Amino acid sequence: MGGIQKIMGLFSGGDDGELDVDDVKGAVDGAKDVAKKNKGLIKDKKSFSPPKEIKEFRKAYSDLLKEFDKPLIVYVDNLDRCSPFNAISTLEAIRLFLFLPNTAFVIAADEDMIRLAVPEYHKGASQRHQTDYLDKLIQIPVHVPRPGVLEIRAYLMMLTAQDHGVTDAQLEAIRCALEESLRLSWKQPQITVDELLQDHDIEKHSGLRSKFVVAEQLAPLLAESTNINGNPRIVKRLLNQVKMRKKTAHRRGMQLDEKTITKLVIFERCLGTQATNKLYELIDKENGYPKVLADLENSEVEFDEIKLPEEWKLDLAFIDKWSKLPPMFTEMDLTPAAYLSRESIPMGAVNAVMSGAAQKLVEELMKQKVRVSGVNSTAITTTPKEEYMSVMDGLIENFKLIGDWTEKPTGIYGAVLLAKQDDKCCLSLLTFLKSLPRQRWLNPILKELEGIK
Repeated sequence: MGGIQKIMGLFSGGDDGELDVDDVKGAVDGAKDVAKKNKGLIKDKKSFSPPKEIKEFRKAYSDLLKEFDKPLIVYVDNLDRCSPFNAISTLEAIRLFLFLPNTAFVIAADEDMIRLAVPEYHKGASQRHQTDYLDKLIQIPVHVPRPGVLEIRAYLMMLTAQDHGVTDAQLEAIRCALEESLRLSWKQPQITVDELLQDHDIEKHSGLRSKFVVAEQLAPLLAESTNINGNPRIVKRLLNQVKMRKKTAHRRGMQLDEKTITKLVIFERCLGTQATNKLYELIDKENGYPKVLADLENSEVEFDEIKLPEEWKLDLAFIDKWSKLPPMFTEMDLTPAAYLSRESIPMGAVNAVMSGAAQKLVEELMKQKVRVSGVNSTAITTTPKEEYMSVMDGLIENFKLIGDWTEKPTGIYGAVLLAKQDDKCCLSLLTFLKSLPRQRWLNPILKELEGIK
């Protein structure tokens, strides 16, 4: 440093402002001596390129895992809930770790939603590119089947047992028994409620048995309904709604049991807001004893001969099964239950059992001003179909707040876009629009929906 400083001083002209050649030569020779003595003290800057850095990283990572002498398994869940860009960015990052020794990634995501995210990240990606992308990245695809009746039955029983307050040991024993029954369901009958509870000293044993019987009766309805499709998240939300209403009823002194509340909650979820409002309208009009329910529960009356409200014709198969679900409403005053349900259903677009994805879709569709929207079309296809009816209910609830229908409201094309994807949504929207005063702009939409139906 001294030599360098001396050189810099010489270039400034020295003390007298003049450069001496001998002084310069001596300073340079001194700097050379310093450089020789300190050789290696300052290392040359390494030149790195991305491929070289990745190679170095993979080597260091492999050496580290080799020292651990254990496999590393990384679980990535809910990847399909990320934005398209973040989802693919995460997969791109995972690429760095692929083919490394003792390393595995388990990625849980909706395959279709990830495919749709590829063109958002890789602009211009064709359908073939979307397919190739996942085929090259995912080495062992495992498609999880939709839960059937037996799986939903087991899930309901586990949730019921947990809510009942059984001990951890008892809950684990019940889980093992149900799991074993599911594993062998291909060759032997499912485990019965009594077999499941035998050899267990459970507090309020009869109460838990009664709840298990109800779970057994609910399972086919929840597994087969097109608005639930055995979706565990929806099933859990339904049960949470039942628990909330039960506590509210208890605080208000209403004599309503869990079975009654559950039956009404399932009706609301599977047939939607308009059908539910019609049910409560009939309850009010007929002093708590709707004749149509008595006819549905009467085994001597043919189902085809019953005059059902128009709003209930969305799913006749569901109505038939639902009417046979205990308890029977024929001799029951449903006024308290209807009051409780109306008090528990939030006003506006957000349904009591609507998911976050469905709520977001309602917001986006309500903003649509043009007939065609690629963004909303993608949003609809990436939303689970079992949520479509809840979304349509949300849209219609928003439309009900409109007082003047002389002008075409924002969101009407969003509702039509959804109606084109689902017959029940189409019928529900059509029923609502037909109840409005006829407007010139409305006629083409009605014809379009009737053509779809």
